[in-house]
Formats: sequence, C-alpha cells, structure tokens
Amino acid sequence: MPQIQVSHSKFSVAERRSKLARWFDARGFILSVFDKGTLRVSTYRMEELIVFKLSERSGYQTFYKESSEGALLVFEVSVSEESISYDGYCPLLLFGIWSKKLAFKQGASGLFKYRDEGYRIEQQFVEMLHQL
Repeated sequence: MPQIQVSHSKFSVAERRSKLARWFDARGFILSVFDKGTLRVSTYRMEELIVFKLSERSGYQTFYKESSEGALLVFEVSVSEESISYDGYCPLLLFGIWSKKLAFKQGASGLFKYRDEGYRIEQQFVEMLHQL
C-alpha cells in the first residue's frame, strides 16, 4: 500500500481530509457510507446488473466511482500527522461470493480498460498528495 510522507505539511489532519474529500468529489467519486461494515454498489455493464461489495476498513475513508465501463474504481485513504496511506483498486466479485481487489494497471485494455482509467486517476491523486 503506497504511503506518502507529509510530516512537513502546513495543513492539519482535518484540513488534509477535507482537501482529499473535495478532490475526490470534484472527480465524481462518492464517499462510502457503510451499514454494519458493508456497502453494496450496483452498476450496469452491457445492460447487465453488476453488484459490488465493499467492506469497511478501520481508519480509512473509502471513495468509489463507476468507471466508464460499469466497473468500480475504489480508493481507501488514511490520513495521519506524518503520512497519507491509500489503496486504489477495482473490486471484483467472483461467483457472487469471493471478493478480489484488482490493482490499477497502466495500459490495460479490452475488458480491463477500466484498470487503466484507475491508473490515470491514481497518478493525478499522487501528484495532488505531493502538494499537501
């Protein structure tokens, strides 16, 4: 999981969280609201309903967005005094029961083109983190 050091930041933890939330919101991401540690998100791909299951991660805020292809792009972000840690991935529910996290991937194509979309957003995100 990538971790960006921000110990010399001029912003407080609360200010950093607020800036991160605004950054994600401006890009169409939604802050997850979990019910008993779980959130189910439905999208459509080629007129088929797809249900994704996200699990709450203690100490992290979770932001998600439907990709242009019906997949889900997810960022889990934790902010502390010294650093910002994050995990970016595309969830995949196999056989309706087994959750797998697919990492973003530069140049992914075909059915996995959304992974490249996630990679490009992640690069913008890292650039913004270095400005905090």
